[in-house]
Amino acid sequence: MKAARAAWPALLAAGIALSAWQWHESAESPAGHGGHTHLHDDSGKPARLYDWDADSAAQVTLAAPAGSVSLTRGPQGWTASPTGAAQGFDAADFVALFSQARSDRILTAEAGETYGLAPPQLRIAVRDSAGAALALMDVGALAPDGLGRYVRLPDEAQIRIIPDYQTRAPLAAVGQDAPQSPSTPPLVKPALHKDK
Repeated sequence: MKAARAAWPALLAAGIALSAWQWHESAESPAGHGGHTHLHDDSGKPARLYDWDADSAAQVTLAAPAGSVSLTRGPQGWTASPTGAAQGFDAADFVALFSQARSDRILTAEAGETYGLAPPQLRIAVRDSAGAALALMDVGALAPDGLGRYVRLPDEAQIRIIPDYQTRAPLAAVGQDAPQSPSTPPLVKPALHKDK
């Protein structure tokens, strides 16, 4: 019984030391965290990159080294220019997803690294009906984890990493299909199916 009572102060001291260490780590610069930080909103989710509603998007331009396509919202839905370009690309679904784009990692670019952004694999521009930019983003290479993609916003010096699924459809629309990394594990392993 005395040993248990003697352990409580040690556990309390360890808890205080751990809390102080975590506070110190969170106050450090991004360089102290392998060059990246984690950004979250008040609910704990990664912070949104943009503050606009999908209904306000009137034009989407996707520009890649091989060519570009512009999609414009009209009374009958979205139309592509040049006509017939971006077959199978659903602009309405894209702007609904892209308006909610989030990034939980920012890193400082290392010297000599391009991250697939020089030149970018894709430039995305979303504008409202007055032509004002709602979102501008350069899309680069797939991150080593196979789940994120390097991106740069025009008003930021740092590189962000966003989930790859947010850029797959626009990359495919301009013929920049990104092959799945061979090291990327499947989302569901066959051995883990739930029995009915």
